[in-house]
Amino acid sequence: MVHEVYKSPTVAEAKQQLRTASANTDYFDFIKKHPLESLGVSLLVGVLFGKLNKGQLSPSLLGLGVQLLKHV
Repeated sequence: MVHEVYKSPTVAEAKQQLRTASANTDYFDFIKKHPLESLGVSLLVGVLFGKLNKGQLSPSLLGLGVQLLKHV
């Protein structure tokens, strides 16, 4: 049985692989596909964080947040 020895890439090769991988990644793909859901969730998260900081989170806001997150 022959075992292949792993040869780690050089620094230049590793940098090139990282650049190629990051060029192919679109971080805003979900937002582009679901703009209204993204807007709704971001607004809801902002309201929830505001309420959590004041200690006034109502159960209805929590239920609404869970329902919105199920659709995402």
